[in-house]
Amino acid sequence: MKRFVLPLILLLSGCSGLKDQMAMFGDDLLDTAPQSDFDVRYPDWGTTPTIASSGVKGPFGQQRTQSYNDLQSFLVNNGVDYELLPGNHVMVKLKDTIKFNSGSSRVSTDSAYWLDMMGSYLATQPGIDIVIDGHADSTGAPTLNDSLSMKRASAVKQKLLSNNVAMDSIFTRGYGEYVPACSNKTKAGKACNRRVEVLFIVANN
Repeated sequence: MKRFVLPLILLLSGCSGLKDQMAMFGDDLLDTAPQSDFDVRYPDWGTTPTIASSGVKGPFGQQRTQSYNDLQSFLVNNGVDYELLPGNHVMVKLKDTIKFNSGSSRVSTDSAYWLDMMGSYLATQPGIDIVIDGHADSTGAPTLNDSLSMKRASAVKQKLLSNNVAMDSIFTRGYGEYVPACSNKTKAGKACNRRVEVLFIVANN
């Protein structure tokens, strides 16, 4: 008889403990259980860790940081037109492009002045990466234009480096004649396509 009584007592005491636990969590355990992987990683259910941010989001949902606010103020104060691109990061593309003469990768005097101003600012902004895209018109062989577009991007990079912008924050790409902004059928269109475009990628913190 004793052999049956002891397991019965243990079983009843276990049920009593289970009732106490259910009372502690409430009537519906599904409301208390973790709802996602995030809840499992952070077991204080219902208490999400606070991520420090400005709380202001861009039109595409990106988190706007102090680096972005500083960049925006600089561009607006200096009359530089720009657009905010969609994506997970804040990416600011300048609408003004750096123009070049036909067959040349030499930065013009006007563009050099503008790049000096931009470089002086960017040298103080470690949270901003610069992407420089070189382009060419359709004059000449495609292989020549590929090389020319890279030389134009490199010329702009060198101008920024001369203003103490960090080398590891600058990235260059050459697109040759394959991404025209205007028609190559007119003289004005070709002049439009001999260009370098500048894009800023702003750090998330």
